[in-house]
Amino acid sequence: MIGYCTNVHAGATLDEVVANLQNYSSLIQHTVGKPIGIGLWLANESLCENTASRLKDCLEEHGLLVCSINGFPFGNFHSNVVGRNVYEPTWCDESRLNYTTQLASVLAVLLPKNTSGSISTLPLGWGEEWNGDDQAGSMLLRCVEFLEELEQTSGKLIHLDIEPEPGCRLQTACDLAMFVQTQFGNDQRVRRYIRICYDTCHAAVMREDPVESLEVYTQAGLSIGKVQLSTAIDVNFDSISDDEKNRAVTALQTLAEPRYLHQTTIIDQGNMSFYNNLTDTPLNHPTGHWRVHFHVPIHEQTIGPLGTTQDDLIRTIGLLPSSVDTQWEVETYTWDVMPAIYQDNELIQSISSEICWAEKQMQQAQKNYE
Repeated sequence: MIGYCTNVHAGATLDEVVANLQNYSSLIQHTVGKPIGIGLWLANESLCENTASRLKDCLEEHGLLVCSINGFPFGNFHSNVVGRNVYEPTWCDESRLNYTTQLASVLAVLLPKNTSGSISTLPLGWGEEWNGDDQAGSMLLRCVEFLEELEQTSGKLIHLDIEPEPGCRLQTACDLAMFVQTQFGNDQRVRRYIRICYDTCHAAVMREDPVESLEVYTQAGLSIGKVQLSTAIDVNFDSISDDEKNRAVTALQTLAEPRYLHQTTIIDQGNMSFYNNLTDTPLNHPTGHWRVHFHVPIHEQTIGPLGTTQDDLIRTIGLLPSSVDTQWEVETYTWDVMPAIYQDNELIQSISSEICWAEKQMQQAQKNYE
């Protein structure tokens, strides 16, 4: 089953989460015309004594199924400026552990019997001046111990899926595999509860080849626990006309909004440059092949005059392993900061189109495999 992540909807309180399930998720499922998986985003503010019971009642009322929780954003993911705050607290901080274990306890209540669930999480923290590998490793090991005990008491296997992201301590498959091997060796218990959240936008921005990435994970004994289907902005300034270049620059300037970081890589004359944010890039005289961390609707091949990494996504879908323990969801959280001229239809219809498009690609990949 494929679904979508509710971090696209603003709302950090429990009341707002419930309202979003009623006003958006139920309508998206109705528009798709079949059951979908809901990837919940629950800010720390929304966690209280009755969180699980209220959510369970709401989900049952609207016939919705939760299979995963996005445990990356801790605070208000839709404040005016999020920026690097989304990487706090890091996995060196006790509050990150407490938040994650609370999410796991909620998910254990929401999951149907005899099913597993995913909690995706940040790749330790932002990468600059990072020196916390050992402390983060110790905190993650405590999380593994909690998840093992939770499985024994609830019968629900919940895995923590680390999500590599450009600019963070763990940016690539190699970074994540090396961290796990260094901190935990060949510990199979760790690999049962710590898995990978494969975000296709992040991988595309970092120019990762999915075949090579999957081989790295396989060699490290790591499984894909969650797949976040997403595409990045893609434009090659060396292969377009001056007029197209001007329109592309104007479009990129409209996307350089202040709420989120839009990490950017540029390959120029065979060398890759990394920029923490689109606002840091040489937009006055752009050259080379650009990719920008800006999640755009996956069913669109272009966004105005800009390309997307949809071709990379289609190829990756055909390569990623699928099992009953792997959650698949669309994650286009930047919808409401995308200029209106690039928004196709309204939010409910757009997410529904993304889910249907993704399901079609997955079905085609399965046929090709058979």
